[in-house]
Amino acid sequence: MYSEYKRNWSTDEACWNPAVHENYPEYKKAMQERTRTSDVTYVNKLGDRFTKDLRGRITSFRYRHNDTTYCMSYDEQGQITSVSSSDGWTWTRVQTEDYSGWLVRNYFERWQVSSRECGTVIADENGI
Repeated sequence: MYSEYKRNWSTDEACWNPAVHENYPEYKKAMQERTRTSDVTYVNKLGDRFTKDLRGRITSFRYRHNDTTYCMSYDEQGQITSVSSSDGWTWTRVQTEDYSGWLVRNYFERWQVSSRECGTVIADENGI
């Protein structure tokens, strides 16, 4: 019964959704997104998992020993601009005319660390 419902639901969707017809630009955009290769996940020698995007940058890293996942975002130059962890911590790079550093936050508090105190933040196959 579920398979019949699913089949009928998908045909109804195809009838009313203009994005599934070839002459609409939404269809072409959706097809390009589906055929684009996605991020690839690897495992290092310690059992940690990390994901690389198409540019070779690490976008997520999961440590095996504590099961915490970190997700990174990058700017145009390839530098890490923010890191978010699965346990509620976020690090955001702040660069203004007066200040350069990182804003560190969790659920209850926040503080700033200057670039002189923390150095460069990088992500590779061994961790962050």
